[in-house]
Amino acid sequence: MAINFIEMPKALITLVCCLVNTLQMAQKPEAIKSYNAGLQYYNLHNYEEAAPFFESAIKKDPSFIYAYRVLIVCFEQQQQLKKAIDLYETVLKLSPSDKQLCYNLALTYLELKAYDNAINKLKMALRIDPTYAKASNKLEQLNRFLEPKKLKEQQEIIESVGNAPDRIIYQKALEQYKKEAYQECINTLIAFEEVVHYANFYYLKAIALQHEGQRAAAIVAYEKTLELDDRHFNANFNLGKLFYNDQQFAASIHLFETALQRRRNDLEIQYIIAKAHFYNQEYSKAIDYLEAYLTRDSDLAEAWTLLGDAYSKQAKSKSAAEAYQQAEKHGGRTDHIEQHLENHINQYGKKASEYTQNGNYQAAIDLLEKGIAEHSETASLHFNLGLNYMEIGNTRKAREEFKKTIDLNPAHAKAYQGLALIYYEREQYKDAAAYYLATIDAGKQDELVYYKLGSSYFRMKRYDDAAEQYQQAIVLNATEKQYHYGLGLAYLYNEHYLKSIKVLQKALEIDPDFLDAQYHICVNYLKISAYDDCIAEAQKILKRADDYAKAYLIIGHAYKRMGQYAEAAQYQKQAERLDPSLRQ
Repeated sequence: MAINFIEMPKALITLVCCLVNTLQMAQKPEAIKSYNAGLQYYNLHNYEEAAPFFESAIKKDPSFIYAYRVLIVCFEQQQQLKKAIDLYETVLKLSPSDKQLCYNLALTYLELKAYDNAINKLKMALRIDPTYAKASNKLEQLNRFLEPKKLKEQQEIIESVGNAPDRIIYQKALEQYKKEAYQECINTLIAFEEVVHYANFYYLKAIALQHEGQRAAAIVAYEKTLELDDRHFNANFNLGKLFYNDQQFAASIHLFETALQRRRNDLEIQYIIAKAHFYNQEYSKAIDYLEAYLTRDSDLAEAWTLLGDAYSKQAKSKSAAEAYQQAEKHGGRTDHIEQHLENHINQYGKKASEYTQNGNYQAAIDLLEKGIAEHSETASLHFNLGLNYMEIGNTRKAREEFKKTIDLNPAHAKAYQGLALIYYEREQYKDAAAYYLATIDAGKQDELVYYKLGSSYFRMKRYDDAAEQYQQAIVLNATEKQYHYGLGLAYLYNEHYLKSIKVLQKALEIDPDFLDAQYHICVNYLKISAYDDCIAEAQKILKRADDYAKAYLIIGHAYKRMGQYAEAAQYQKQAERLDPSLRQ
């Protein structure tokens, strides 16, 4: 009786991902747009129409895990299982600790009857979580099913080959390999490996094991090949790639260089040796190999980029810049190269930051201007230069640099914020408000920006707008007294006196010594003719600070409005003694 290993549906890759709204936090907006368009079809179970949208989302943002997941479901629902498997492997590289992905991929391999691959993925899931019962149970069930099958196949191989010579055994395995019957090939070789002792026998076993995903066993077979023939080209090269992928760069270099002795003009080997030296932090050797490679193939932008990186590691900035320019010239102006250029540029920013932190602003300015001379289109250098000009009080030059930053990067929120601060301090509140709004639109939606925008509106007497921004600041941080104080004043000047009192009382809860907040509570009470409350609040101020002149003044105003002119005059005089500017 056939055993059904497949559990359908596979929790449909935990399709809560379709409902997750957290996408907006991490993914690129254009990728999210394509993803959402795909969901329109996906939710109608129209997987064929949905798939291209998810593919577009991945192309726009290769880290978009949710898009990969739903695209996997689309392929599986259309029985395009090999495509689904390729995507599973990609997602596992992005999320290597996802046991559910490993388990679901194992189930897909089972649909294709690729039992060894399924076993490997189940074991991977159990390495991630040894207590993962679903994977453990499935693995046990699969092994029970396969054990008699494997014994039978091995016996058939032995019976069919009998006492045939080595060449016949090897040829049989090779034919199985060519037909992509890799496990059959392996079984043939295993059955006779105790009596066969030549290199290609173990090399064939190694590459078949690799195809079946049995990586550790493949390494053992490659090493056995090299015991029998230490100059075996393919064994050296393939084992070198395995060690390279494991980041065992020193071991891979030895193997690659042995392979290169057999094929001295092989550009592929030269280039991978250069990369291995680079990642092994042997930058001089990497440069030698890269320069030799580029004399024969100067069109590979990636090689120029790596050469630039190697020069950068040796602090040879001029040579690095020339290599990066060649990378651009050969079509390598990609995000990857831009990142390396940014790393090179960041050397200026890092050193300039050290100068800035030590208060040596002019040295920072000189260094940044040198960096801009080499990289004039780098927004970050212009921005940092603007900050240092602000530190020395040269707001004109700071403004110029911030505007250049925005020209190069229209989404540079901090540059908008820098301009806003300049205009705010110059009391040009209309311009300040415009730039604070631009800061928010560029994505910097923090409490201080909202507070400063509210303060700009307040000084423009746009009290409703000011209140709205202060409220946004409070949403982000309800423990900052100044935000409540600003909101309280906006309500006061907009004649919302009871609202103002409530908000100012919140500021006092945060800081009981916040006398200005308590004073404006008095002002609100005076405005609504609650004179006794006004006097009581002002007396609280005087208990904390008997030299707070405005508290005497407001008590005087309250008594005057109550018709108690002698008391009013007494408090008025005391206010004037403490602060002559309060004379009426």
